[in-house]
Amino acid sequence: MNVIAQEASRIRSSLPAAERSIRRTAIDHYDILDSEREVAFDNIAMLAARFCHTEAAAISFLDDDRQWFKATWGFSLQETPIDISFCVHVIESEAVFIVTDAQRDPRFSNNPLVTGDPHIGFYAGTRIVAADGTPIASLCVIDQTPRQAGLSEDEQETLRALATQVRSLLELRRSVIERQEQLALQSALSKQLLYVAEHDELTGLPMRTLFQKRLESAMKHARLEGTRVALMLVDVDHFKQINDSLGHDVGDALLCSFAKRLPSVLRASDTVARLGGDEFGVVLPGIERDEEIAACMRSLNARLQEPILHEGRMVECRASIGLAIYPDHAATASELTKCSDLALATAKLSRGCAITYSPSMADEFEREARMMAIAREGVAENRIIPYYQPKLDLASGALVGFEALVRCEQVGGAPILPEMFAPAFTDRQLAAAISRQMIAGVLDDMRRWAEIGLSFGHVAINTCAADFHADDFAERLLAELDARALPASLIEVEVTEGVFLGRGAHHVARALKKLSECGIRIALDDFGTGFASLTHLKQFPVDVLKIDRSFVGGIGRNPDDMAIVRALIGLGNSLGIETVAEGIETSTQAEFVKAHGCDVGQGFLFSPPEASRCVPAMVAHFSQGFGKWPIT
Repeated sequence: MNVIAQEASRIRSSLPAAERSIRRTAIDHYDILDSEREVAFDNIAMLAARFCHTEAAAISFLDDDRQWFKATWGFSLQETPIDISFCVHVIESEAVFIVTDAQRDPRFSNNPLVTGDPHIGFYAGTRIVAADGTPIASLCVIDQTPRQAGLSEDEQETLRALATQVRSLLELRRSVIERQEQLALQSALSKQLLYVAEHDELTGLPMRTLFQKRLESAMKHARLEGTRVALMLVDVDHFKQINDSLGHDVGDALLCSFAKRLPSVLRASDTVARLGGDEFGVVLPGIERDEEIAACMRSLNARLQEPILHEGRMVECRASIGLAIYPDHAATASELTKCSDLALATAKLSRGCAITYSPSMADEFEREARMMAIAREGVAENRIIPYYQPKLDLASGALVGFEALVRCEQVGGAPILPEMFAPAFTDRQLAAAISRQMIAGVLDDMRRWAEIGLSFGHVAINTCAADFHADDFAERLLAELDARALPASLIEVEVTEGVFLGRGAHHVARALKKLSECGIRIALDDFGTGFASLTHLKQFPVDVLKIDRSFVGGIGRNPDDMAIVRALIGLGNSLGIETVAEGIETSTQAEFVKAHGCDVGQGFLFSPPEASRCVPAMVAHFSQGFGKWPIT
């Protein structure tokens, strides 16, 4: 006799015949064996699988010699011999019976339900008892993949609660005399299951489907009564960063806090729902005056900006709100949602504010969509090209190199500037594709210049966060250089501080260290506009500080900008780091940064960015003194 049969035989023999008879009598009392499938039981099996995140679930009853399934979810067995049943173990204990790896458990490793269909790898079950306390069945969840973690306490509690619901269903079957009570209980259970299906487990708020029904109902009543409906979409600002930095328990606490705060400043007739992730929806029906909406927006915006207290820690939080009004902005629920979504997208640009939809937002959205399409086409058709702007030594006027600036060629038109297709850089995959094509173009140009003996100095290339998402940027760039037989000293990599602050910052540090060790200079771009600049100068191998054009542009007009430029140049000089002033457009600006010790200048005063074919002429121009700096 194998281990499985021995175990089953042990269980059967340990139960006196009288007890087996009691169990069979209890089961017969419900007239459940071999009955037709019922939606209510099937729903509980479905909910068990979903709540416990497993592939399958079942409700099974123990007959004298078989295990019979009343409901299954995820597999199609009707019954099995009791000798191979997992259920016989479940009814022995009040605790949830868990098998984390059936393939390695000597009690089950050779079980046909493990070695064959349904290929059980993980099993957990809780017993179902009759009204008199007799164990008669089990509610179990099953996965083909072993699960060393088993079930969480919440999942076990959910399984037990659902088993209780099975018991309630069984009681509904007890007799025709109790038919009315049975119908009432079935109705209550159906409502409970519907509530679970339509409400968010974490916050208890309605979910999208129910929210949509209430929005459409509110709009229908508004048409009949001549009133308006306000739709607000609310998004938790920086929620992803909160989850990543503070943990998902803090993120969940924040969502629950929002779920309580939103109704606290609304009317009883208003609807609040969690639409998914960190986005909430609010429907304000029966609006008659603009002041009602304005007052609600003010109260809501103020309430949602208050920090929350979680486990003794104050967590700062803000929310962005997008508002659209029926019938002012749209005539259908779907169009109204789109309008509110556009308003929310606009609000999220500033964060922590509430914005009402305007038609210009749709125009901006369409423009951005067109630019995204142009960028994708540009990548697909290899039309992402570099333009080059010279960088000059401010003391001697000599050319020290170029910065490569991205352009997207258009058939029969001028190239598109990066600020025009900036939305493309918000798409990580598209941004990475643009960068790869751009870098390849720059290195190909450099190879051609090297072959004709052109002394172009170095070329600075810009990077984005998407470049560092995979931990191989340095290796790829060095391989591209090697493939073209170009020395690393010809390249300067420009990185903005935003790249340091995103996810995968450890990839950035490793890549920059490797590039620096191989002879590639690292430039910190847009210096002074980000966060923790001094920290980054300490942590990363920075060779060059690029003073942002927003400060350089204020020279001669804004004393604060002039003070900032002086301070940044002084910082670079004191640290032995080269400083580059970008965006120089006037002689006054050039003279100012030169006088205060800035090393290199770049801007339209010297030359606009030009196509690669113009680089030899620019090199000749500056080497022959045409455009020599400084101006005398």
